[in-house]
Amino acid sequence: MSTNRQTNKFTRFLRNNAALLVMIFCIAAVITVVLAVSLSDNEQIPDTPVVGDPDDNNNDDPTNKPVDPDDGNDDNPPVGPLPTIKLYFASPLNYKSVSMGYTDQEELFVFNTTLNCWSTHHGVDLVADDNTAVCAMFDGVVLEVTENYGMGNIVRIDHGDNVIATYASLADVKVVEGQSVTKGEQIGVVSTSASYEFTAGAHLHLEVAVNGTNVDPMPYVDGEIFREIEQEAAE
Repeated sequence: MSTNRQTNKFTRFLRNNAALLVMIFCIAAVITVVLAVSLSDNEQIPDTPVVGDPDDNNNDDPTNKPVDPDDGNDDNPPVGPLPTIKLYFASPLNYKSVSMGYTDQEELFVFNTTLNCWSTHHGVDLVADDNTAVCAMFDGVVLEVTENYGMGNIVRIDHGDNVIATYASLADVKVVEGQSVTKGEQIGVVSTSASYEFTAGAHLHLEVAVNGTNVDPMPYVDGEIFREIEQEAAE
């Protein structure tokens, strides 16, 4: 009799508090799941982080390989020297002959028919028809325009790289001191204005000095001397 009464009380308790019991059960279940997950994560995380091996099997993956700047990628062309071109000196005029050549030493002489004597000659005399145009052999800047009795009308041009050319026995000079000239630009015409050489007829007396020392002008006249410059600078 006592047992049945206790059973009825327990049954009524369960019936009256079913909702509360269900809630308590759910909360306990949630707590159990959270604890289980937390313990599982703590077991999987090592004390020291693992660093990937750069030599592992991922080397076969092209996305993991370093970019080579010289692999032919047009977006990053290799940097190198620019191509160069050669710019040659040109003959200053259309001449017929050389009446007096160049002597490179003080003890060597050529015969000067005008002065009727042997003398040194630091230039070349290029004979041409009267009024033949004389042009600059290379780009440059006019250093001086002068006139004297022995060599007539004279134009000195700095052609760069310490190369200075003296154009003498001129007439109808067309440039002024300080003027920039380009290769092939006319600076005057040949004449007999050089009194020390007038028996040669109309001609250009041409001298070339490099670093202040006279050199044979004929390699410049014959187009054997050139400047090598970068393609970009030439454009």
